[in-house]
Amino acid sequence: MAQHSTPPSRPRRKGRHGSRRSRRPLALRTGLIALTVAVSVAAAAPSRAQAPTRDQSPVLLVADQVTFDEEGGIVTARGNVELSQGLRTVRADSIVYNQRTRVVTATGNIRLVEPSGDILFADYAELTDDLRNAFINNIRMLMTDDGRMAGTEAERRGGVLTRVNRAVYSPCELCPTDRTRPPLWQIRAVRVVHDTEEKEVRYKDAVLEMFGVPVAYTPYLSHPDPTVDRKTGFLTPTFGNSSDLGLFLRSRYYVDIAPDQDATVEVGVFSKEGLLLGGEYRKRFENGTLQLNGSVTRSELPSAVPSERRDDWRGHIAARGLFDIDPTWRWGFDVNRASDETYLRRYYDVREDFLVSRAFVEGFRGRNYAALNAYAFQDLRYGNTTEEPLVLPLAQYRALGQPNATFGGRWSVDASVLGLYRKDGRTTQRIAVQPGWRREMVSSFGLVTTIDASVLVAGYHTERAGRAPDYMTGDDSSNRFRLFPQVQAMFRYPFVRYGESSSQLIEPLVAFTAAPNIDNDDIPNEDSRDVEFDETVLFRPNRFTGIDRLEGGSRVTYGFRTGIYGYRTGSASLFIGQSYRLTKEADFAAGSGLEERLSDYVGRLDLAPAPWLDVNYGFRLDQDGLRPRRHNLTASAGVPQFRAFTSYTYVDQTTDRNAVQRNEIEQASFGFHSRLSPLWTLSAGYIQAFEPDPGPRSAALVLTYQDECFTFETIARRDFTDVPGDDVNEGSTILFRLVFKNIGEVRTPGISTGFIGGGSQRD
Repeated sequence: MAQHSTPPSRPRRKGRHGSRRSRRPLALRTGLIALTVAVSVAAAAPSRAQAPTRDQSPVLLVADQVTFDEEGGIVTARGNVELSQGLRTVRADSIVYNQRTRVVTATGNIRLVEPSGDILFADYAELTDDLRNAFINNIRMLMTDDGRMAGTEAERRGGVLTRVNRAVYSPCELCPTDRTRPPLWQIRAVRVVHDTEEKEVRYKDAVLEMFGVPVAYTPYLSHPDPTVDRKTGFLTPTFGNSSDLGLFLRSRYYVDIAPDQDATVEVGVFSKEGLLLGGEYRKRFENGTLQLNGSVTRSELPSAVPSERRDDWRGHIAARGLFDIDPTWRWGFDVNRASDETYLRRYYDVREDFLVSRAFVEGFRGRNYAALNAYAFQDLRYGNTTEEPLVLPLAQYRALGQPNATFGGRWSVDASVLGLYRKDGRTTQRIAVQPGWRREMVSSFGLVTTIDASVLVAGYHTERAGRAPDYMTGDDSSNRFRLFPQVQAMFRYPFVRYGESSSQLIEPLVAFTAAPNIDNDDIPNEDSRDVEFDETVLFRPNRFTGIDRLEGGSRVTYGFRTGIYGYRTGSASLFIGQSYRLTKEADFAAGSGLEERLSDYVGRLDLAPAPWLDVNYGFRLDQDGLRPRRHNLTASAGVPQFRAFTSYTYVDQTTDRNAVQRNEIEQASFGFHSRLSPLWTLSAGYIQAFEPDPGPRSAALVLTYQDECFTFETIARRDFTDVPGDDVNEGSTILFRLVFKNIGEVRTPGISTGFIGGGSQRD
């Protein structure tokens, strides 16, 4: 790239009609040239007035030396010449202005700065006096997005259209040791047109070169210029091969409707299936946003019975909105529905078990929160016949008082109204209010005491209680009321020692919880069906997940925490705890770890001795014999050049502690990430199941090259799972992804025997 350098000062000399050295600006107006210098000035006016140009702003000239030929009407400026009009400037070694032809000729180290920020370099240029039209020889251009263009000659018209002949474009940097080597990739074209009004760069007869070798040709190519954030046109298509869908091509067209709204239309063509039509619409309002998404196709519905399979319409819809009502309140919705269980996985590689739809109104003010929600669920687990409830309404109110304002503590209020409806199952309405109070005290000798007290008042109305999901005994319609006070006092005594490079902590904990015994059998259970006992819930007053099941009676909970924490780097901590219930009755399910009076041991170990090692291990051990009931291990080790990671999960769901046959879930994952060089990375992952169905689950390998202008990624994936109904099968996928800076992204899947998700995200 040519660089402008300031030439040495030249000796003073007189021209034919005199000259002056000046660093003051000279004003060149349309039809009038005024040469203004610091000392006595010779001024000359043109013989006749000329029509004004489109831009009425003056043209300013600054140079080391200016010569004016009055007879020929020629102004010659030499040495650090700068000619500017508005935001457009021209710098050169020499500039000659012919008043009669109104042509400005620039030579030597030309640098033209456009209002858009683009910079043009050349050795010779001819411009009109308003600098809007130009002819440039041997042009080089630096764009605002660091893209570079060069050509043998260029022509600019009206200040908005620049045409470059025999051009080459690339955003890649040249090799610092050999600048004659071609960049990583570049586009050669017979002609390139940069239209600043349309904000588009167009190529005619374009050839894409990689490492100087032609790899692709197109008679026409266009892309937005660097000033464009979005523009109507085709997005990068996705194509490939799948054993389920066959050969496919998914093309998307983006429509820039207005500054506050846009849309995307998607068309998918499959050799084994029918046409897929999809789309997305987005709009931003003054007080919120709206997003709509959906697709439709006609194909065979999944069924485990071949004779029941038939062609039908399939599709999905998704809608999301969020709107402000005032500074306190807002409302919104999130709708997600699919025609069947496997549609989203088959066509979009979405593997969720549930789709959740929600409409809500919520408000925030200070420490208060209120919300009114409605929920609907769609179960995507194939073959599951359990009816999902409609939640209407779920109204919540939460308030928190000022610290130290109420008897030295802080009050709180939680209130809710819940309605669950099932077409053929149990219907429940619930209203609950739970005021509470909390205070933390620190004694003079370091004992930390925390007191929590609460009273739950709840009422239930149940219809069809004898139906799913719990098949409760009793009347088909019932009303229940419960009053449940509870208090907990927790004591912590942290011992801390500060060393030269680290601090050490030893902290015993004990808590006493008191509440009346309570019977949960006649209360419908909607929010406390799954209890996961670990170190995070050990000290909670109620260790159920909700309030439909309450932990009554009295208990003592105790634990021990220790750790060492480096001031600069490195840490290690360990926690272990257990609880003992003073009453015999319990409503916890067998195998939960809380069904006995003496609970299982729970704990957690965190190790990070150095940046190259990080280990997190959570566990639950049977209180009788220390048999493992749950393990959860995540670990990573290594340096940026090579870092390995692993994850291991084991859960024993056996309800009888002495049973020989165990109900276990066991799974592990392994992988690594390696930076092979500053530009190349390699990643791999593998998931293996051990119980209850041993075998591999998935594997993936990713090889990535990335520099300042190009990204190449190869993704190889193997899925070992099948979806019942013969709609989505196990298979392998190879995906190639190429990203060309400023041009776009190209995804080129290779031959595969498994599903490759299309997706609807814009590149």
